[in-house]
Amino acid sequence: MDLLLKKKKILVTGGSKGIGLACATVLASEGADIIISSRTAHNLEIAGKRAGGHKGELHLFQADVSVKEDVEALGEFVKSRFGYLDGLIINSGGPPLGSAMSHTDEEWITAVNTLLLSAVRLTRVFVPNMQERKFGRIINISSTGVKQPIQGLVLSNSIRQAAGAYLKTLSAEVAKDNVFINSLLPGSTDTERLLSLHEAIAGNTGKSVDEVISIRKSSIPAGKFGDPSDLAGLAAFLLSERNGYITGQSISVDGGLVSFPL
Repeated sequence: MDLLLKKKKILVTGGSKGIGLACATVLASEGADIIISSRTAHNLEIAGKRAGGHKGELHLFQADVSVKEDVEALGEFVKSRFGYLDGLIINSGGPPLGSAMSHTDEEWITAVNTLLLSAVRLTRVFVPNMQERKFGRIINISSTGVKQPIQGLVLSNSIRQAAGAYLKTLSAEVAKDNVFINSLLPGSTDTERLLSLHEAIAGNTGKSVDEVISIRKSSIPAGKFGDPSDLAGLAAFLLSERNGYITGQSISVDGGLVSFPL
């Protein structure tokens, strides 16, 4: 199926590795013009090489989406290169592990800036123009923790849920303008972030990393971790014109991990 993404202008934040990079790579292979942003120049340089073979334009921009001024600068960069956006993937690094009452105020504020205010600021910058052009597609990369809280990830569970509620509210306000907003909720996906979590769990429990991995896989009906590309293909469809009626949804991509009543 042709997703009609050729020459579509799409920004992927946190796109230098993991799920973000997988999304950028798939979109580029479909002929979209891509801007990848990341906090780290070194990671951006590597991402530019790994996303090679793209059919459209590829631009790299160093920005920390938890910082208001960086988001504004990113908006100016997009305007100078593309003039507008057709699509936006909101993605950022996950906050540290910790139990419900273990984090300081400063850690909570940092997580709010990274996971919630980044979404508020990015949509504030890019959505008005999408409304004027009567086309826009936005994907928020979240976590299954918003549906079924994950032990030891209270910052992620709490603040990603708030970001999802904000974007759900916004989706209803802009749907009439053909601006569709959805959240994707990855489960255990084979990334550097997942490995770091397993290492932290192993250190806290006295188990080996292999034991932790085995236990985690056994809890997933599919019996394995996801690959970033599993989510990237769905993201590409939702960002395309082929998606003509899906908005305001939170879709799990988790191998059946999240349980729900029939």
